[in-house]
Amino acid sequence: MADTMRILSRDAFAEVLREAQQRTRELDPSRWPLLRQVDAQLDYMARTTADGRVPYPEERARTTLGPLAARELEQLDPEFADQLEELDYTFHRYPLLPKGPPRVRRGILQVWTGRDAFRKLILEHGVPRTVGTARADFIVHADAAGSPQFQIVWDGVSAHVRAHDPHQLILDGAPGWYGELANRGWVKAGATTFRFLVEDRTPPRSPVTPTPASSAALAALRPRCDAGTLYAVVDAARSDRALVLVEESVDAHASLYDGEQGRAFDDVAPYLVQFRSDSGLLERLVHAGWGDAWGVFLQSDADFEAVRRHLRQFLVVKGEGEPRRLFFRFYDPRVMRTTVEVFTPEQRAELLKGLDGIYFEDADGRLRELR
Repeated sequence: MADTMRILSRDAFAEVLREAQQRTRELDPSRWPLLRQVDAQLDYMARTTADGRVPYPEERARTTLGPLAARELEQLDPEFADQLEELDYTFHRYPLLPKGPPRVRRGILQVWTGRDAFRKLILEHGVPRTVGTARADFIVHADAAGSPQFQIVWDGVSAHVRAHDPHQLILDGAPGWYGELANRGWVKAGATTFRFLVEDRTPPRSPVTPTPASSAALAALRPRCDAGTLYAVVDAARSDRALVLVEESVDAHASLYDGEQGRAFDDVAPYLVQFRSDSGLLERLVHAGWGDAWGVFLQSDADFEAVRRHLRQFLVVKGEGEPRRLFFRFYDPRVMRTTVEVFTPEQRAELLKGLDGIYFEDADGRLRELR
């Protein structure tokens, strides 16, 4: 199979399948029994994936084009053999292929437990990376006496994981030395659990249409994103979709809640996000959530942990005349546009310490700025 895969979606699968069928007909299956086998299996793939149908597991297990091509055609016609091998590989994993045209999506290995939780390793197509407590590309819970624990390779369809001896892994609940991970699969190595995600893999329930207000806000925020100084605090309590977009992104993010008690509220927590200029997350968040109070945006030259420490100070505040401390949802633009009217100069300065500005949607949908 070729190093770089063409079949990254169901549309691409159908296109490559048509090309392979045409190539098989040109070679004339009537002259060679091997080609008759190839033609029959290609026809079977076409029938079982026609009209948007997803083949059942037992149907996907019936094709043998991959080993057949590798054994019989690799020397005679390597390009055709690669094509057949890729078709067989992706047919066996057909549910993992997203709908629509092919897109190059990166893989994301995210630390899910322990003090390094939320850290991400970004995986490019076909580039193997090692993970472990020492001497690895991605070191988690560093230990001078540690070692690499496993290797992971993302091929655009599936993530392939292989343990480094003497470590054994648990993949999606099953112990083993190697295996594959699909979007939102997980692997445990030692005491650390990781989860695997695919960039922007989960489609919205309905198409997202940009509005004039969201387009104007994006145009104002984009230069700050490109400069590497744009953050957001995204409120997972406002929308399940908001959290999905943040999780399935290559951008750094972490809950503003700390510790095991904080992890219990992962589904509704506020998340700090640091935007990357090579990510489409900003566009997806703004167009999908503008007007629905998904969060606020921040500009700062400070690093991620410094911004997170600063913002955590304001999660709970002491209200004037109140006997108990109160939760302060400063990351809700509806709360922000109300409280900025009553901030004292000292309170405003304290909130903006280390920040160049806070940006949020006003009641009329315009982007408002607090500096």
